[in-house]
Amino acid sequence: MYRILIVEDDTGIAGAIAKRASMWGLDTRCVEDFANVMREFSAYDPHLVLLDISLPFFDGYHWCGEIRRVSQVPVIFISSAVDNMNIVMAINMGGDDFIAKPFDQSVLMAKIQ
Repeated sequence: MYRILIVEDDTGIAGAIAKRASMWGLDTRCVEDFANVMREFSAYDPHLVLLDISLPFFDGYHWCGEIRRVSQVPVIFISSAVDNMNIVMAINMGGDDFIAKPFDQSVLMAKIQ
């Protein structure tokens, strides 16, 4: 089964993504310990990471860099920080795509597919 790691501190958004993904037959895990994202990443071994920029402890740029040290798994940033500088930084840090909040769940599922 296709595994998606959701690194989003807004539990409402993370839960909505997980629910929609499960309707498509995808397995998801929402990170709960934002100080140890890499531990959850390694244990889950996802096929895709959905990553917010603004997170507790370390931001999404940091975690994307850490993921890139050990994996080339696709990373899609999902953030409300939609100015061009943040989008460029997300891609330069190793992100594969960027989706601006608020977003349509159908568009997110199309990008995941």
